[in-house]
Amino acid sequence: MARVLRLTPGQQRIEAHDLDKGVDCEHKKVTDDGGDTLLHLSTFGSKNRESHRKSSQSLQFDAGIAAELVDILRDTFGDDALQLNLQPRLDVAFPAGGTTADVRSLAHLYRRNPEVFRALISSDDAAADVVALANRRKQVETFRRLMTDDYYFDAVWKTNFPNQGCEAVWQDFFERNPWIFGVSLSGQLLTSWSPDKLEQVVAGHSIASVGKRTDALLRTSGRIQSMVFAEIKTHRKELLEPVREPYRSGCWAPSFELSGGVVQIQGTVHRAVTQIGERLNDTAADGSDIPGKFTYLLRPRSYLVIGNLATLYGESGGENQDKVRSFELYRRELVQPEVVTFDELLARAEWTIESAMTDSEADSR
Repeated sequence: MARVLRLTPGQQRIEAHDLDKGVDCEHKKVTDDGGDTLLHLSTFGSKNRESHRKSSQSLQFDAGIAAELVDILRDTFGDDALQLNLQPRLDVAFPAGGTTADVRSLAHLYRRNPEVFRALISSDDAAADVVALANRRKQVETFRRLMTDDYYFDAVWKTNFPNQGCEAVWQDFFERNPWIFGVSLSGQLLTSWSPDKLEQVVAGHSIASVGKRTDALLRTSGRIQSMVFAEIKTHRKELLEPVREPYRSGCWAPSFELSGGVVQIQGTVHRAVTQIGERLNDTAADGSDIPGKFTYLLRPRSYLVIGNLATLYGESGGENQDKVRSFELYRRELVQPEVVTFDELLARAEWTIESAMTDSEADSR
């Protein structure tokens, strides 16, 4: 005789029992010393036994264990096989007087009929917003992992882009998440020039000459739209020359990758403005102009995404003030492009998502 305290998945190798060794099982409702109701089950020896009929095994379940057993039965056989037509009550998911969902109960309900949940979510604008926000939060977590986990970054690179440079990892990530540029690069809302691809040819219709392709082509939103260019390097690029001594006392030179990236995007913008002019007419799918729809190229803004501010720290983990000063003065004196590091881009994206999550939680109260 035993009272069941918990139910857990079994690990034993078990086979089905023979029908000719089957037993009878009696059930009875009993009450314990505390007044709680229990379900008592007793099994009796098989009919093939020569001895007189007597109880061989017995189990007792309280309400909590019985509820778990019901879930196990439904998961094992399904409601149709059990000929059940149970409709979930609101208090199964949300106890009376409470506001916190019973996640375990909701999970059981979802497994039984996921299509019902999906239909409810798809018809609820607020729920769709939550799903979209959750996906963006997941993408930001991927952003951070690519930034901080070298093993993960290299695995993504070698698996997905074995014949390309590691910049392809970031190009692909931002192609799938252009919203990060839209909310993180500028005080204005930036949107992708093309809904299909960030990377675009920006000088003429041929890619035969150099400097014609930009990693991200964007434009500002509003009644008057302006073109915006972005060049994407990697978080591993040095911001300052990786030498032991400064160029002059307290002055560290910008790295070859940083200065080269600046010249590259400046050349791209110059060629685009020279060939396109002050404004570009939007075109329809058939190639015809869209009346009154222009994007301006009047000293267009440009961005260079490169490196990590952590490279400006010393061996002990503290900031090297000379290096910070050298880098900040260099990029702030640039007219174009604006230099943004990957960790700064990540921080802006994280702040945007956390603010949106906070607003969403406040609205739900």
